[in-house]
Amino acid sequence: MSEEFEQTITTGLRAIYKLLHENNRLLERIANSLEASAPKEAPNFQLRLEEFATFDWASIDATVERHDAQGAAIVTWKGKQFVRRSPTNKYSPVVFFSRCIGKDEQGENQYERLCTFKSVQQVEVEPIPEKVTRLIRSIPL
Repeated sequence: MSEEFEQTITTGLRAIYKLLHENNRLLERIANSLEASAPKEAPNFQLRLEEFATFDWASIDATVERHDAQGAAIVTWKGKQFVRRSPTNKYSPVVFFSRCIGKDEQGENQYERLCTFKSVQQVEVEPIPEKVTRLIRSIPL
């Protein structure tokens, strides 16, 4: 192998190494930025009340820490514990898992919800107008 060829290879390898190093630094900055912009609060998943008894907590990356005769009582999600609540009031029956995240300016506790299990309201669905129905039927599959 000629000295000139070896020099070309060495120069090329250095350039590749430099590009890889710069790419790694850029990827690290992107990862840090994404992590910083990720939502920090619980998502408040909306689920049907009928699902509560058999809900697969692993499907939302949560773990049941404590349960009782009524089901999950305390669950952990992303290292935070959420407690089961079910208020007695005039509104629709509901079970939710929440945690206190601090106080507001008036000194009232603020909460975030991991998930809410509630009854699905029976909503009257309006029929699709005939003009739209004909259009839908005319679209080839």
